[in-house]
Amino acid sequence: MALAVSTLFLFLFILPGITFKQAYLSSAFSRQLKFSGILDEVFWALFPSIIMHFLAYALLVGLERVFSFTFDLKQLLSMALLQETGRQYADIFVSYLYYCTFVMSVSFFAGHASRKIIRGLKFDRKFKLFRFSNEWHYLLSGEFLDFPEVPDHPEQVSFKLVNALVSTGNQQVIYIGELIHFTLSDSGGLENIVLKDAKRRLLQDDLLERNRYYEIPGRYITIPYKTIVNINVRYFYLEEVTDDYSADEKLL
Repeated sequence: MALAVSTLFLFLFILPGITFKQAYLSSAFSRQLKFSGILDEVFWALFPSIIMHFLAYALLVGLERVFSFTFDLKQLLSMALLQETGRQYADIFVSYLYYCTFVMSVSFFAGHASRKIIRGLKFDRKFKLFRFSNEWHYLLSGEFLDFPEVPDHPEQVSFKLVNALVSTGNQQVIYIGELIHFTLSDSGGLENIVLKDAKRRLLQDDLLERNRYYEIPGRYITIPYKTIVNINVRYFYLEEVTDDYSADEKLL
């Protein structure tokens, strides 16, 4: 019994790290991190758990002073490891469960806050260490232009023009249009793209002298990624032009 309860206590100890990871990777573009093996998985479960426990314990110490209550975590853990009677284990487990609920709540909010800080400060664009695995987000949003190895900047992007070669049955069709939306999968891939005011033509028409594009009824079209053979993205930015003429010059 002691072994089973100790195993349960250990699982609850690691659970805040898992909660932190899920909250950190909860946005649509960052569902996964790149892991090189089982050691990375263990690290992402254990190391955040230790940090979250320290953070939660510090918060508990502060709350004890504000609300005048006592929670002795050291005594609780020592009793959990040394006591052998079922009644005592039940009382200890309930107290430890309350503590773990508090730690997981802290981990949940810390995970979301960490992601927002890294995204807000653009650490994921500036440093590969913080970069998420879903490269489609960076490519289609234009954020990859802010990578250190790329000279341009995403703030300059006003719209994205996409040329997508799509396989439909026995034919291949080229679609061209403004990219206004895309959907990413939980596995880090691309689900579909949405083009505005798109046009299309057959790939075989490339051999003709006049490559005519045909209008598509409707303003928006959704193209599943599984039908896309290849895709080309072009970034454009609009430059504001102002008249610098004075009032007298305009009258001339």
